[in-house]
Amino acid sequence: MAEAFNLDEVADKCDLISGIMKHLGHPKRLVLLCNLIEGKKTVNELADIAEMGQSQTSQNLKRMELEGLLRSEKEGNFNYYMIEDHRIEELMKQIKRIFCS
Repeated sequence: MAEAFNLDEVADKCDLISGIMKHLGHPKRLVLLCNLIEGKKTVNELADIAEMGQSQTSQNLKRMELEGLLRSEKEGNFNYYMIEDHRIEELMKQIKRIFCS
């Protein structure tokens, strides 16, 4: 039997869900997030994958970091980005499974 749908719970989370969907609505950010489910990557690696300039990639990553979707860590001369929120990782895995398999 399916769990009862609690409309009040969903209403409480609408801002969060809307913000996440906003990021997923941008094709290049979607590419970045899809590639980050495989593990941490540098800005340069992600820029190559997404076919974007380093500056534009960095801006998109920073925006998602400020929203709490990603986190970064400095290792030597490189900034590595990774998915911060496990729910985003699970969501991206499901999107990849449904649409890319």
